[in-house]
Amino acid sequence: MKTSRWMVSGAALLASLLVAACGGGGDSDGYGAIAVSNSTGRVAIASEALTQSIANDEARDECDAGDCTVVLQFEECGAISSARTSGGALVYGVAAGGTAFDAQTAANNSCTAKGGVGCATIPNLPAVCN
Repeated sequence: MKTSRWMVSGAALLASLLVAACGGGGDSDGYGAIAVSNSTGRVAIASEALTQSIANDEARDECDAGDCTVVLQFEECGAISSARTSGGALVYGVAAGGTAFDAQTAANNSCTAKGGVGCATIPNLPAVCN
């Protein structure tokens, strides 16, 4: 099982976080989840878990804060994107897709739709696939 973590700092961390849950196709090799903490800015992605519950627990554990919340569940690929709005607020976009590229593109688009300027992959936290 793979888990990644990245810390984001910002006052308006999850002002307009997209919360989504998505089931993938039947060719999945496991389950994944993305968790974020509103208070600390931590973000974690877990993948290749045996069950969705395990993936959720791993993402929350790796996020490592009391308020970590699963914001995306996925069976194929999942991604998170972040940027600041023109007013300085930090926004995220999350998405699932059939490929890492599709998931990241959709996450970037979700972030942009929330007003993010220059939404992109969070450094050291690329899209992952099961």
